[in-house]
Amino acid sequence: MAVSASGRPSTPIMVVSSLPDERRAAVAAQLEERYAATYEVVPVATSSQAADALRTAANDGRQVAILLADDPGELEDGLTVFQVAARLFPDIRRGLLVEWGAWGDRDTADMVLTLMAQGQIDYYVIRPWHSPDEYFHRTITEFLNEWDRAVGLRPREVSVVGDAASARSHEVRRLLANNGIPHQFVPSAEPEAGELLAGAGLARSSSTVVLLHDGRALVDPTNAELAAAYGLAVDVPDHSAFDLVVIGAGPAGLAAAVYASSEGLRTLVVERESIGGQAGSSSLIRNYLGFARGVSGAELAQRAYQQAWVFGCSFAHSRAAVSLDTDDEGFVVGIEPRRTVHASSVVLATGVSYRRLGVAELLPYESAGIYYGASGFEAKGVQDGRAIVVGGGNSAGQAALHLARYARQVTLLVRGATLAASMSQYLIDTLSAAGVDVRLQAAIVGGGGQGHLEYVLVRDLATGEVSREPTDAVFVLIGASPRTDWLPQMVLRDRWGYVLTGDDVIAEGGRRAWPYNEPPQLLETSVQGVFAVGDVRRGSVKRVASAVGEGSVVVSRVHNHITRGVAQGLNPGWRG
Repeated sequence: MAVSASGRPSTPIMVVSSLPDERRAAVAAQLEERYAATYEVVPVATSSQAADALRTAANDGRQVAILLADDPGELEDGLTVFQVAARLFPDIRRGLLVEWGAWGDRDTADMVLTLMAQGQIDYYVIRPWHSPDEYFHRTITEFLNEWDRAVGLRPREVSVVGDAASARSHEVRRLLANNGIPHQFVPSAEPEAGELLAGAGLARSSSTVVLLHDGRALVDPTNAELAAAYGLAVDVPDHSAFDLVVIGAGPAGLAAAVYASSEGLRTLVVERESIGGQAGSSSLIRNYLGFARGVSGAELAQRAYQQAWVFGCSFAHSRAAVSLDTDDEGFVVGIEPRRTVHASSVVLATGVSYRRLGVAELLPYESAGIYYGASGFEAKGVQDGRAIVVGGGNSAGQAALHLARYARQVTLLVRGATLAASMSQYLIDTLSAAGVDVRLQAAIVGGGGQGHLEYVLVRDLATGEVSREPTDAVFVLIGASPRTDWLPQMVLRDRWGYVLTGDDVIAEGGRRAWPYNEPPQLLETSVQGVFAVGDVRRGSVKRVASAVGEGSVVVSRVHNHITRGVAQGLNPGWRG
């Protein structure tokens, strides 16, 4: 174990850069009083000294968890101390120290806004002015929690041993990451893999092995077996009748689950992959209401899941809905494998799947250099390397920014002539500040490599010229297709597969599609009592906040449907 100059063991470091001396000492004292047992606090006076401390730590193989500085400075190489910190320690949490009330000072406010927009700091930190200052410590604790989960220094509950180029190993890791399960990955060729497998009584093989902290070993587990192993419910509850079945656990489905279960409706959520849907793989959502520092998609989804669960909502994880029908008792939902449940009402929140590149010669490189979405563990796989992101929407922008923390070079390929129509302005500004190379009117048309992707062929759509671009990984976020091919014909969809709701049902399907006297409710499909929310619905706004709004609003419509059926003496789900 490395030893610091003070003779202390090589614990992670917190660097505090601040003047005057008494203020720096006050910050350092609060940190040492609370965290000295597990972190070393390094107070310095200037940004230049802070940069030196960061470089020394990196040279010594130390980890720096937090940098707090009241001045970004401008060093000899033209970088600020925050930029130096990010280059040396991609997972470090960086805070600008400000005085209480300084947000009213124009210069300070401008500095905060500029550094946030440029992605140089994670947030501002109000300097403690009394002891103990729990508001200060709440910010520090949040920083440390995020850093600890990102950097992976502590023992993990789960270890995955497998081939780094294996599609199944990659899928297992993605499921764990999106479900908020910290884990470590050990390539099967590494000596540590042999030791882990031997400790579990297993020999090396081509299988993907999941080792749990309680000693259990899962060899090539199914998604359901994996989910059950870390405590998620995968079986449909014994009672098979519900007031509401929600199909899909993305933001819209989780919102519907929270509001329905909180209002006393017996609710079941069926999710075939992982909690959070596409949003669950977003590294940072900066514009979601109430999260000023931003929140990862996985964190937001896990909070919503826990919220629904404590209200009594039932979940069937890693299970897919495969059929929807009616009988005398209401709706019948078929759930693999070979289970059915009855429901008074159904909410479709199945979301969408990323569209594929459609380049035949790149198919062998899926999960071996070609990835759909961009989870945290995938970003770390290109540390100091070159990454390409394909797409022009917010998800692509967020992925590019996250990758820029680790990769030496990040290029964003966009088919369109501008980003303004498809991406939020704050992301466009931050991409520029982060040094992401944005190439407009560009598309991947080929590529190759020896066992792993090494290069792609990029066509300039304006000139037709094709260039060969070396890369370590390509992350594809080019729009999506709805997951609706399993639905019956009575649920009307447009030619792209998006579900029609509300006025669109009659406008496109006519009276034959809606034989009822009263018009369809907001978010109601062509079947009374079946609703659609989120990205699966035609006309939805492809934003997390919008999906959450639809998921919460739809519950009042569910109540209306159930009340209507009771008043008419009909079984819920009855079709006239």
